[in-house]
Amino acid sequence: MSTTAPSHTLELIEQHCEVHFTIGGFWTLEGMQGFLGEINETVLPLMKARAPIYAMGDFTDFVPQDRATGDAIRDHLLGSVKYGLKRVAIVGASPLTTLQYKRLSDGLQVEFFDSKAAGTAWLRADR
Repeated sequence: MSTTAPSHTLELIEQHCEVHFTIGGFWTLEGMQGFLGEINETVLPLMKARAPIYAMGDFTDFVPQDRATGDAIRDHLLGSVKYGLKRVAIVGASPLTTLQYKRLSDGLQVEFFDSKAAGTAWLRADR
């Protein structure tokens, strides 16, 4: 499989108020909007319960995106705060992807990790 082909998985871990996802490849704006809609559907039980939302993203195969797709990601992140997004842990991002995501998530509580265990520990700290 090409590393630029879009791919993703989503999992809700309701007892920890977490959504875990993997995302890879280079996305079109339309494809990214669809993925962001899937995230919204996945966390709907947390939103309905007015629970906090914590996210863990595995970006190992994700590449920097074009401006329009990046703007869609930023808009989604900023909008998610009003629905309870508290923290986002990103695992395995390349240096260029990390730089882009830092720009897109400016002002939000986002940290980058080399392992899922370290990201999970940070997400669950102080709760």
